Amino acid sequence: MASTDFQVLSEVPNELWLQIISHYAYSFDFHCPLLRQEDRKDRGPLRQTLRSLSQISSTLRALTIPFLWERFDISESIVQPPSELKLHLLPHIKSVHIWWENRSPTEVETLALVGFLKTLPKLIGLQIEVYDTTQTFTRVLGSASLPNVTTLSIPDSLHGIFYAFPNLTTLAFPSLFFDSPALEPAKTHFPHLEALIGLRFLNDNDHENLAQDFVDLRVLAVASVLKSKGVVSRLRAFKNLNELSLFDGIGSMALPLEELVEGGRAVLRASHARGSKFLRVWKDDQAGPRLIHFERC
Repeated sequence: MASTDFQVLSEVPNELWLQIISHYAYSFDFHCPLLRQEDRKDRGPLRQTLRSLSQISSTLRALTIPFLWERFDISESIVQPPSELKLHLLPHIKSVHIWWENRSPTEVETLALVGFLKTLPKLIGLQIEVYDTTQTFTRVLGSASLPNVTTLSIPDSLHGIFYAFPNLTTLAFPSLFFDSPALEPAKTHFPHLEALIGLRFLNDNDHENLAQDFVDLRVLAVASVLKSKGVVSRLRAFKNLNELSLFDGIGSMALPLEELVEGGRAVLRASHARGSKFLRVWKDDQAGPRLIHFERC
């Protein structure tokens, strides 16, 4: 890089650099009701851009490192952390995303994974996509203790790991049905849950029962297509919501976006919660979940 180019870059205010860098961040939105595991190759260009920025100057490195390492991915092909992951980088990792596509993790792999998670002082979020056919992963992780983790996204088949998270406040699922085997354990382990993400297929009495089970719920994300104003209005059973996320479906059975927004707005206005209230509406495109409406109610 020419010295004149470097001088120009050095004159850019840190605040502007932070805005540019944050555009390339690839942290995960746990509150999106359309949770699904993204393809790692889609995140490669974002990570490479951050890595390139971090090599320009010491100032940009200091600004970029927290965004570059706030999220860490582990799969069956990356069981051990890479050699580049130095001790000084561990405090930057806030969420870890784990998926095994072709097999269940072994006991040795799960123990190594738990050991790694315990080295992360600022870990608060876990997204896990593991179909544990042998129950080894569930048994080993469920017997651990990860008190710093407050946000968990899992398939409902992994509810046996709830024991490891005594301070959980946000629980997210790709799909949570009212007959899910994870619902009863969630009520037992997390009676003061504040955020429930990925709820599907609401029936007449489901709203009231769930609202009674989780009286402290502040954030609710519904992933089902809501087919009538009546179904939306039943969400008023959750009397302490500050945030509501809804799913804009496709087809003649789905409510028009305007009516969906109007219904969600009424739910939040009826809430007894103090402070700001936020309504989000998501749509599922081929590129992934997309936020199409946001307002402060």
